[in-house]
Amino acid sequence: LTWISASLQFPTTGRRDYYRGMGCNASRSNPKDTRVLVTGGSGYLGQFLVDRLAADGYTILATTHSHNPELSVPVDKDNVEGLTVDGTDSKALQEIMNQFKPSVIINTMAISSPAQCEKIKEKAEKLNSAKAFVDAVKKSNPLSLVIQISTDQVYSGKGEVEGGYTNQSKTEPVNHYGRTKLMAEENIATLENHIILRSSGIYGPPPPRECSKGGTFLQMTMKLLKGDSKSPFFSEEKRSHVYVRDCVSIIRHFVFTYPIMKFKEASDRIFCMGGTGTWARDQYAIVTAEEIGLSKENILPMTREECKFGWAHTFTSPADISMNVTRITQQWSKPKTLREGIRDMIERGEIKRHVDPSGVNDED
Repeated sequence: LTWISASLQFPTTGRRDYYRGMGCNASRSNPKDTRVLVTGGSGYLGQFLVDRLAADGYTILATTHSHNPELSVPVDKDNVEGLTVDGTDSKALQEIMNQFKPSVIINTMAISSPAQCEKIKEKAEKLNSAKAFVDAVKKSNPLSLVIQISTDQVYSGKGEVEGGYTNQSKTEPVNHYGRTKLMAEENIATLENHIILRSSGIYGPPPPRECSKGGTFLQMTMKLLKGDSKSPFFSEEKRSHVYVRDCVSIIRHFVFTYPIMKFKEASDRIFCMGGTGTWARDQYAIVTAEEIGLSKENILPMTREECKFGWAHTFTSPADISMNVTRITQQWSKPKTLREGIRDMIERGEIKRHVDPSGVNDED
């Protein structure tokens, strides 16, 4: 194993364990005393997460698989380390955990494209199921808090669920990606200290560094809205799209408050991490056009079944998998709506606002 920086020392004794047992009475975690391992640190969510946790003062080790850590991890920061590792190699993961001795492990690594998962099913299951990862945790740091990033695609989307899916709703994934992420939840649930966050579609600005994912559905939508032709946007596939900065804040909340949390049932450790509100893809495109000031002429609403492009039929996609975010709101705060998230990026200068050709901008 080659460490990108040798500046961090890994003590073998005296490590304070904040996460001993469920519902413990320990104080909240202190960033200066807490080591956080972020797997998938070169991924979209991972990059924003590492940046914020580092700014908080946590000591961070971010692992990557397909990217050079020097290009995808902010190793120029004194409290951040980067390392390349195969997420399916239990022994390599165990060695890293034995050396770094994390109090908190946030697992974001996954093959997250449903279409890609259908093409490489065995490889996707090997990584996404987190079997090697969980084995490594049990052998090296069994009492560490593990925060697992899961997905809303563990739900079937068949039929309307009043108020949206919850942590207690039946899980019945309709594609291989969803099935592998459900396997991960089952494996993670065997750990003593864990939280599972079922994320909806994450949107936000372009990633800050080299990333396997150049952007989100928002960037693709903006590109299509600016194109020369109409593009299909599915009207039946609804999700509780969530702003990446809200995801980061929610994860930080659990890192900070887990020592004083109590859980009555296993399902209490599962949270639906979505944004406020629900949008089908065509509605998503309309909101994007209105907020950024782009024409809506390129938006062609249709169902996936009606779409004649081959890419639309490479995997089964759930229809309405809107989630109920009440428990996240009670634990943390109210997540932003899609409009609020886009406006926040405009205010930060991350998205340029155009003049709507129609001269009308909906402020609803």
